[in-house]
Amino acid sequence: MYYTYYYTTDRLKMQVLFLVFAFFILCDIIIGGRVAEWFKALVLKTSIRKYRKFESCPFRHCYVMRKAMKKTKIIILAVVTAIFVFVIFVGVRMANLDIKIDLVTTYEISEVEKPAIDFATGYGEWTVALNGSVVSKSAETLEIRPTASTAKMILALAVMEKKPFELGSVGETITINQEMYQKYTWYILNNGSNTRVRVGEEISEYDALASALLASSNNMADSLAIWAFGSLDEYKNYATEMLSRIGALNTKLGVDASGYDESTVSTAEDLAKIGDAILKQPVLAEIVGRAEMNVPVAGLIKNTNKLLGTDRIVGIKTGYIGDPSGYCLVSGYKEGSENVTVALLGAPTRQKSFDDSLVIIKQAQEKIKTRELVTENQEVGYFESWWLGKIPITALDKIDGVIVSDPEIYLEMEDFDGNLKIVTKETEYNAKVKSEEFKKEPSLWERFLGVFGWRLI
Repeated sequence: MYYTYYYTTDRLKMQVLFLVFAFFILCDIIIGGRVAEWFKALVLKTSIRKYRKFESCPFRHCYVMRKAMKKTKIIILAVVTAIFVFVIFVGVRMANLDIKIDLVTTYEISEVEKPAIDFATGYGEWTVALNGSVVSKSAETLEIRPTASTAKMILALAVMEKKPFELGSVGETITINQEMYQKYTWYILNNGSNTRVRVGEEISEYDALASALLASSNNMADSLAIWAFGSLDEYKNYATEMLSRIGALNTKLGVDASGYDESTVSTAEDLAKIGDAILKQPVLAEIVGRAEMNVPVAGLIKNTNKLLGTDRIVGIKTGYIGDPSGYCLVSGYKEGSENVTVALLGAPTRQKSFDDSLVIIKQAQEKIKTRELVTENQEVGYFESWWLGKIPITALDKIDGVIVSDPEIYLEMEDFDGNLKIVTKETEYNAKVKSEEFKKEPSLWERFLGVFGWRLI
């Protein structure tokens, strides 16, 4: 056990104040007031000069000051005592128990730059998003284009909000009616992609969604909208509000749910956000990750996204209705626990949309990486007070994550346990933390020592 000295400006002021008054009282007690009188005469020198009888020497009339001291001694002693009590019991308490963040990571997260992906298509635009937040995009002006069949992502999200079911289930049963059958025959006549149906057929909600997303079935997309919302107009109203919640503000829905009509338009940025929403919905994420499956009547359907399974790609949706849209492709992959989506619009051929998307994805995978941010048992901060010094706070869990923008770091403590939070626009990570147990209030002895800048260790 030993003492250590510490210094702060406020504490020095309190020490000086206390020592001055203590010296004054001790002098008066020990040597009968002579030094005290001289000290006070010196302090009051400016006032004394007003009176000629004091000009020659402050000691000449010490007996006058002694009388004043007798009258004021009790008051001064009370003031000094009050200051002493204030310093020990109040002033010292002004030094709070603070929590400090002192996080040093194996990957420097305080100086982060967004990944710069260098690729010019020469025909359209592309966007890369991390968890729905844009992290890189093409230099070309973002143009609002027809979505083609990528609009079916919007339909699938709206249906799962309106008629939700859990992963592992197949949802409700849909019975094909005459209106739905007419949609099928209309798309056949107009050369739109379709899946075979018949009146009275029963198909599960899961199989219907798979037909729309994997086989890009236009008639099944419209049929789902009619079944879930009652009409295409009601679907449009609901989906428009949903898009605003997603943040896809440049996406406008047209006359169908399939995207076959060019009246449904969007941007690469919006489609990257919508693709992220697909990957966050467990049922839809499973569907777009399937290469093929069997559905009633139509039989075997196959995923139109030929990049599926290449370079960790897990789906999502292709689209093409001719020159107004070009070939569109929204793809996604996992970086650790995070979603990265890439939307490319306006490619001149389907193969070109695949090839160029793959180039962008490979660059993204090189620059958007999972890194070790915090190790287990790493010191991430500390409690600090004048009577304790520093009490370390350590992480109980490790954090591996993706950081592509400036983070905000929070250390939240409740007693001796708490949570470390690293937050960016795109990601959020948490780890449990803990400190040693300690006393949160100083003892009377520690308060007394604190007046003189000493701490017991």
